[in-house]
Amino acid sequence: MAFKRWNISQYDKQTAKELMDTCDIDAVSAVLLSARGMTDPEEIHTFFSDDYQYIDPFTLPDMDLAVDRIGRAIDTHEKIAIFGDFDCDGVTATALLYSYLKSVDADVIYYVPDRNLEGYGLSKGAIEKFIERQITLIVTVDNGISALDEVAFAAEHGIDVVVTDHHMQGTLLPDAVAVVNPHRNDSECEYEDWAGVGVAFKLVCAIAGGEEEILEEYADLICIGTIADIVPVTGENRFLIKKGLELINNTKRLGIAALKGVAGVGDKALNSGDIAFVLSPRINASGRIASAAKAVELLITEDADTAIRLAEEINECNTQRIRIESEMLEDALDILTDESYARDRVLVLSAPGWNSGISGIVASKICEQFGKPCIIIADSGETVLKGSCRSIKGFDIFEALSACCDCLEKFGGHTLAAGLSVKRERVEEFRALINDYAAKMFRYMPSGEINIDFKINPASISLDTLYAIERFQPFGMGNAKPIFGIFKAQIIMISPISGNKHIKLTLAKNNTTFSVIYFGYSTTSVPYRKGDTVDLALSVEKNEYYGKTTVSLFLKAIRYSGFSDDNIVSGMRVFENFVRRETNRKEIDYILTNRDHIAQIYRFLRDNNGWKFSLEELYMNLRPVIMNYAQMRLSLEIMKELGLVIEDTERGRIDLPIEPTKVNIPDSALFQHMLQLSETL
Repeated sequence: MAFKRWNISQYDKQTAKELMDTCDIDAVSAVLLSARGMTDPEEIHTFFSDDYQYIDPFTLPDMDLAVDRIGRAIDTHEKIAIFGDFDCDGVTATALLYSYLKSVDADVIYYVPDRNLEGYGLSKGAIEKFIERQITLIVTVDNGISALDEVAFAAEHGIDVVVTDHHMQGTLLPDAVAVVNPHRNDSECEYEDWAGVGVAFKLVCAIAGGEEEILEEYADLICIGTIADIVPVTGENRFLIKKGLELINNTKRLGIAALKGVAGVGDKALNSGDIAFVLSPRINASGRIASAAKAVELLITEDADTAIRLAEEINECNTQRIRIESEMLEDALDILTDESYARDRVLVLSAPGWNSGISGIVASKICEQFGKPCIIIADSGETVLKGSCRSIKGFDIFEALSACCDCLEKFGGHTLAAGLSVKRERVEEFRALINDYAAKMFRYMPSGEINIDFKINPASISLDTLYAIERFQPFGMGNAKPIFGIFKAQIIMISPISGNKHIKLTLAKNNTTFSVIYFGYSTTSVPYRKGDTVDLALSVEKNEYYGKTTVSLFLKAIRYSGFSDDNIVSGMRVFENFVRRETNRKEIDYILTNRDHIAQIYRFLRDNNGWKFSLEELYMNLRPVIMNYAQMRLSLEIMKELGLVIEDTERGRIDLPIEPTKVNIPDSALFQHMLQLSETL
């Protein structure tokens, strides 16, 4: 897992105290609000209130034109086609708009493209099918902002197009009857963070003349699509999700009830996390493995048997998705054992046989693991390949793709996630271009962060803490689940749980003993031991057992106390620039290593029978600290080159050779390159 800087929010204690009195809230809520920069009493009241003044849909660009054209189509019984997308956002948007238009007796069909055969967005092939069916109006949902040629093609054949979308605008807008998109460059709407289903909701509200009846009918669909698309859970989105969760937990929609049943959560009160990790992946899996139309049908069916059948089929798609995802992730990690790929600023990976429907999930996991933007391009054997992009905070992947647009066939998306298509023979050219762009924009790429809301005393954690946190639901981007910091705690015991699949750490601080659960780690996969003094980043969770509610602490990150994050982050950046041959004078002075550094590392590895944990944790264990992190990394590279150490990437180990040989440090080409740079820069 990529090392992340710990970012501890700052807050004013006096402001927090004043908020407790002014807003009549508890101390945890007051501190949390203050740490997140929310100190206006009126804003806080709105945040916690269940009442909300919804934004006038007619403030979105072209909404009046869209309503007029769709209204005429309804009144004159024109044939309308809703053109959707195959992800969860597009599926729910399609189901919402289709269901509403059917309810007002419109002559309407829906069409969701095949991810693998047709790809993302409106296509001429789909339009030709609409011509055969005598469609006169296409309404896109969750796509269309970049469909310039396709909208023109439809117009040539007498078909009007209304675009509703939420992706970023390129240079030009399609010449449609209406382009309803809060991200239009000329938009003056006060809010812009809706998902595609949110924009479809605003369209339906504009047609219907109000929100309440629409929410009573469709808030569940809006909630699922909004959470799945990872848009900010702030402003109107927050209230749409809250309304939707109420509906989902008292659902009358047969498809959602059936999906909850096959997922094993039929009797559970779901929260935003359950939607994100239980329901949404299953709806997405339909479009990834089979046809997204199956998921639309599930959400609109009024037949219980059909709902159960479709839910079971979609659940099986999800099982297949998990298997394929695991195989693709393993392949991607194998590619990244090649350091020429792993040291890129932007990771661009492609391999034959990869499934384009799974590429976004794999890109997200690689991005998280390596702390770098990742683009997974599925080589399906076609001339034009499809790719999915995921990025890190501070690196706008849409802008990066825009800078490389001459190399691409098509692209679109958001700041942190996007899609593209590229000819097979241009993949390596694209990889070079986007990394050149990254190098020009960032000498040092943005580093990942663990955002800690505030330091907490373990003695103060109670059910009241838990209930305070629950008030901040629903969680998501822009309103993350709170993370707390406990610093300088001493480990008393590390115990295996669930057959050593996870561990429980028992710690002490200020005469208080407490326990935290670390999921996915065993007693042999962490270097920490009894007596170590550590810092913890953790979440406070509800644990219900036989009707009794208790507090559980879940560990999100751990580090040895007393080490500077900046030292490690700076060292990573300088080391990567060195191996990319991009070092400047200041950096070579910083990374300049010597025999003493190499000797200390060698002795440590000898005394500890090698090393099987992270390099950051290796650095933290080198006592006394006589080098910076960049010097340690370069020393290890020199040692590998000379055969002093052996790196087993498959097992994640650094070992000493069984029969060590005497070596001369200056024989290392890397060592000589370092000295040469030191003399010439």
